[in-house]
Amino acid sequence: MTRLNTLLSDARDKDVLLLLSGGSALALVGGIDPSLLGPHVTISVLDERWTYEEKDSNFAQLTKTTFYHVAGTAGVHFIDPRPHEPESLQDTAKRFDLALKEWHITHRDGVVIATMGVGEDGHTAGILPFPEDPETFESLFMHTSTCVRGYTVPPEKNPHTKRMTVTITYLKRHIDHAIVFAIGTGKREALRTMQHEGALAPVPARVLQHVHNAHLCTCADSL
Repeated sequence: MTRLNTLLSDARDKDVLLLLSGGSALALVGGIDPSLLGPHVTISVLDERWTYEEKDSNFAQLTKTTFYHVAGTAGVHFIDPRPHEPESLQDTAKRFDLALKEWHITHRDGVVIATMGVGEDGHTAGILPFPEDPETFESLFMHTSTCVRGYTVPPEKNPHTKRMTVTITYLKRHIDHAIVFAIGTGKREALRTMQHEGALAPVPARVLQHVHNAHLCTCADSL
């Protein structure tokens, strides 16, 4: 958490986009110094599940934290990617995509800070591995003009079948600083594999080798 607070402190005089990962990485928000928040900060998530079930939504889980309410009181802006009736998955993904593009257009000198996780299967953000279909992986996540993609997977790949995520291209092009949070013995193989050069489709977390200023937070059991 010291690292994240340092990054926010260093960017006090700039506009900041803070993109948060869900899951275990969401715990990082509990250590953010409230004095570093204000109207210069915009907060959203790196990925979202297309669902109306609050228990499955990354942003909904964020809204249940003390941090969210402290941030709102401090004047922080939020980009909420949850679906609105009667939006389709692609409609919601397009709205999320346009919101991020608008932030970058209106804050050209802004700083983007992301908290990121690594899944046991080697995914990061909402970018799932596609070892069986690298062409689909490339068409979904390496599109050069898209910040966010909405996509569907079969339940045998992931129980959350409708998903939205920032793309590989977005991570490489727009993230200025990343705090990568990966804890637990189940992450050990993914962490080892992602540090070796290779195709992204089997191990999307390999993109972290190419994300600017990525800082790994882990423990001895995970290495």
